[in-house]
Amino acid sequence: MAEQKKRPGTTTYGSLAYDLDALVREHNLEEAGKVQEHERQPVRRRPQTQRQAAAAAVPRAKASPLVVGCVVVLAAMVLLLIMGYVQLTTISGSMAAMKSELAELNDEHVSLLTKYEQTFDLATVKETAEAAGMSKPTSAQIEYVDLSGSDTAVVYRASAEGLLTGIMNGVERGFNAVLEYFR
Repeated sequence: MAEQKKRPGTTTYGSLAYDLDALVREHNLEEAGKVQEHERQPVRRRPQTQRQAAAAAVPRAKASPLVVGCVVVLAAMVLLLIMGYVQLTTISGSMAAMKSELAELNDEHVSLLTKYEQTFDLATVKETAEAAGMSKPTSAQIEYVDLSGSDTAVVYRASAEGLLTGIMNGVERGFNAVLEYFR
């Protein structure tokens, strides 16, 4: 085994793997004490008579048309999304109002249906008729009509037609019949 230099105040745990940069630090410490030759010569400084120029302005970055187009499209999509949410909220509100109106109309339908059915209830009809002053007819009020004759009907024509009028009416009826057939 090679001998290890041991510095006072340091501990070694049997392996230098814990301190991988130990050799680099030792080399840097040894080099720090040496003075380089060019550092020993005095440095001549020029007097500053001119003002130092201000830091040059960084040129402004230009956005590419593709990026600008993408930003515009994205903004339009966000705007459409927001408008869609507004429409959805409006429609939801109107649906809630329509549902409540439908419930009211269903209740009204049930009550009107009940009243309608009561109008055909014989007891209700009798009560309403008696309240209006109506009563059943008596035997003195009933009259019978005898229709035992035969059922016949007689159709009279106003006048006899002339020959020319009869022909014109016949042609007109034939023409109408052909029209009706093709309709």
